[in-house]
Amino acid sequence: MQRRVLQISLTADPLNPLDGGDLGGQQIVVREASLRLQQEGFGVDVATVPQHPMLPNRASLGQRGQVIRISRVSPPVSDNTWAQMEDHLAHELIDWIDNNHRRYQLVHSHFWVSGMVASHIASHLEVPWVHSPYKMADWVRRPQNQYSEVRMNQERQLLAKTDAVVIPYLKEADLVHQYAPNVPLYVVAPGVDATTFFNRDPGPVLKGLGLSRRPLLYVGHLDAGRGIHEVLEYMASQKLADDLVLLLIGGNRGDVVAGHPQDPALAKLADTLGHHVRFLGPMPHRAVAMYMATAQAVLAPNQGPTLGMAVVEALASGTPVIGTKAPGVADWIEAGVNGFVCDINDVATFWHYASILWNDADLAHKMGIAGQTTIHHNHNSDSMASQLAQVYDEVCQGYSPNADVS
Repeated sequence: MQRRVLQISLTADPLNPLDGGDLGGQQIVVREASLRLQQEGFGVDVATVPQHPMLPNRASLGQRGQVIRISRVSPPVSDNTWAQMEDHLAHELIDWIDNNHRRYQLVHSHFWVSGMVASHIASHLEVPWVHSPYKMADWVRRPQNQYSEVRMNQERQLLAKTDAVVIPYLKEADLVHQYAPNVPLYVVAPGVDATTFFNRDPGPVLKGLGLSRRPLLYVGHLDAGRGIHEVLEYMASQKLADDLVLLLIGGNRGDVVAGHPQDPALAKLADTLGHHVRFLGPMPHRAVAMYMATAQAVLAPNQGPTLGMAVVEALASGTPVIGTKAPGVADWIEAGVNGFVCDINDVATFWHYASILWNDADLAHKMGIAGQTTIHHNHNSDSMASQLAQVYDEVCQGYSPNADVS
């Protein structure tokens, strides 16, 4: 009998055409894990909420997987609204499961919104429930961010209800143990699709952009608190080589229109820096891979914890990374080997390291190869799925159907 798992990822559709938004990294991890788990012998259903009205209710995800899109929800959705929809979403998903006679060995929820629904599903099916909290508010809190009490309370309560918790980095363990000291905890680092992120000929991208040499690259959010504003401000105070160009990929839909950032602060910086910066906006994941492999170096100026997909994907592409000592960034960078690391908010040192790699193509290439070797061998999507499969087997073996997961 085929083993089948239900992944619940309501806020991050693994087949969303444009990876991005607040949970772009989660979207990538859920997709890669779901595809690779099928190679481990699992059938995989992923329950989500459609992020675009034109997306179908069901879509294939690999040979033994599918995406099920339940309630039509118009984003953005507030934390209070998600909480109010908990029972409705749970009942709708239960109806789908029962009507389609689905049987699962395990439920795995991603982020707190999915965890609320997963508690109902696991109780109804009497199967174990694994939860991945992803960027808990207590973990990623920054001065610029405000998080609701609803979210923070739910995140803490869910940890104590679930049968096991999966986190990407060991540094999060203390926070999880604080709220759920007796719940089994597993660390499974994100993995990269090595068939997508690898060395490429930079020529086509450089020609398309009209560039004479490899650019620097930033991939991620464009809002304040991510560190990119500070980097651009510092660049504006420096004398830059005429051919130095920083490409910026990411942001939410509408953040960049026709190459122009809509945020007034970023628009002003863009005007000041002129041809030295280009805002490309969000784009499909496979398109990002081409830019990763074209860059001389990738900038990761994160000011707080992150899932770190841009960092690990850059290294997999043979591109070194300049990052900060933020969890999810520093975990991947071996200073002086595959990139450089500096203190959070030390923009001068950050840009100094970026300048070193910009001016020394041989060093950048050497560091990039070192990073790629490590990621491709030890942190690919297959290894991530293999570790998850082991977690699932262990949790199922130790599961008691009388456990209270309501």
